[in-house]
Amino acid sequence: MLSRDTEWRQGNLLTDGAALALKLVEALGSGSRVVVISHDCDLPNDTEEFVEVIVGSKVDAPNAMLVNAKNPRRLHVRFTTQDGEEIHIELHHANRRQVKKIEFSKFGARDSSFALPTDEKRALKQWLAARYGRPAFPSAFETRLRKIVQKKSVEHRIAKILEPASSHLVALFFDLGEDRTVELPGGEAYFLSISVVYDATEGGQHAREVAENVADELNSLFEQAYGTAYAATEIALESCNAVADTFMTLADLRKVDQWRLEYISLQEDPVGNFLPTGELSV
Repeated sequence: MLSRDTEWRQGNLLTDGAALALKLVEALGSGSRVVVISHDCDLPNDTEEFVEVIVGSKVDAPNAMLVNAKNPRRLHVRFTTQDGEEIHIELHHANRRQVKKIEFSKFGARDSSFALPTDEKRALKQWLAARYGRPAFPSAFETRLRKIVQKKSVEHRIAKILEPASSHLVALFFDLGEDRTVELPGGEAYFLSISVVYDATEGGQHAREVAENVADELNSLFEQAYGTAYAATEIALESCNAVADTFMTLADLRKVDQWRLEYISLQEDPVGNFLPTGELSV
């Protein structure tokens, strides 16, 4: 079993040989890499009988829409060496596996040549947590977001607006006020405020400009789809503004919900899995 002084940590890579010995891959050099996802505290805990891992696959380059926990089902994560070499691995929740600790202790070997940088480990943690912690909006509200405008749903058009800006955005937050859990009847509008949160530290002025352009496009889209806030009977967009992540307070976050587009893909029509927004740490 794993002892209290184990060097295993969440985000560690198994060697190819260990992955094969544990029957997680079919052959050496397959392009698959196995990532440990059990929490650091669970690895040496005697009450935990299994080590959780995900069998990922190497990709040539990261997809901007799949980094930083932007997609609830897929993640591109970066590992580095001391010499500056990088590999990118795509993870899917569907490829989670459990390995008995006694087997893991016997055959598990850590690939110490690659490390998961701090920001990447944070994204991995957020991605794992987001699968079960993401909010559910009222069904009536989500149905109205699927309204067809010029042959595409509103949510699909939101995704198209967000796609080129994704590397500068931290999250998209929806505020439905007192109706955030209410199924409103037809003809009664949801009053919505949107915060387009951008990375002020890394992106600076350019990120702010990108977020402001996204906000302008979203304002135009909602007015086209539902009319002005004064006349709307489905969704009344009261405000949509670019907000620096450094200005978002815990009090703000308690009033809003992060919006994730769950059901469509920009590459597929009509249905797939796509998530345009990142996860904000609090």
